[in-house]
Amino acid sequence: MRLVAAIEDPDVARKILACLDLPARAPPLSPAPEESAWQDSEPGDEEPPWAFDPTTPEPDGTA
Repeated sequence: MRLVAAIEDPDVARKILACLDLPARAPPLSPAPEESAWQDSEPGDEEPPWAFDPTTPEPDGTA
């Protein structure tokens, strides 16, 4: 892909979007999650989704 044009005039952009039957406004933001949804657990209560091996590897590549 390559850039063909940059439309900077809002009126022109609205007309193009209307012609394509596309909305000229962004969709509304969804409401934020309830505070309790992210404060129920303390940091560090859960295992991370990745594993971390704190051991230092030996110079030959073994742990």
